[in-house]
Amino acid sequence: MTNIQIPSGLVDENIEMFSVQGKMMATHSGMVKPLFNLPQEFLQILRKEKDRSPSTVQALIAAGFESEDEQLEKFADCRFGGFDLTADFKDGVLSDAEYHECGYRGNCSMEGIVCDFFKIGGHIITPFEIEMIKLLATEDTIPVMAEKLNVSVNNFETKKKILYEKLNVFSRPRLVALAYEHQILQHHV
Repeated sequence: MTNIQIPSGLVDENIEMFSVQGKMMATHSGMVKPLFNLPQEFLQILRKEKDRSPSTVQALIAAGFESEDEQLEKFADCRFGGFDLTADFKDGVLSDAEYHECGYRGNCSMEGIVCDFFKIGGHIITPFEIEMIKLLATEDTIPVMAEKLNVSVNNFETKKKILYEKLNVFSRPRLVALAYEHQILQHHV
């Protein structure tokens, strides 16, 4: 038997947002729709979340997003732009920000402000830990990974132990599975 996973919003009222060349789209009620064609109640909740942090609004304005619609679309892109199987809006509740490779990570003035910190199981996953996870998914040895991250082998091992405890994993294969589950690593077809 084949296990087919269907994205949220295709067979229910939940919403899964995703970015297509900077334009926000979403699955909802069995259809793919532009962001602004989603129910007004949802857009109000998304606006409220954007406006909850004055630094988020200031960062969006400083980056040149002046209109309310431009700000809302960029906010949604930064927080929820990755396409996955988990609803971004379920049963009237907006989820935490998700991780997605937007192409600007590490070089964005809004990083950690608009995109918010990525969390797994309520724990913030730092950019350094994301890089560690990506390296741990390779065949590189620990000394090679430590060198790539500019840390000693002992420091790398300590940080790896803390990361494993934070994520409640006990092996590299489980860490890699969790990374795919949370879109840190992407399947390439």
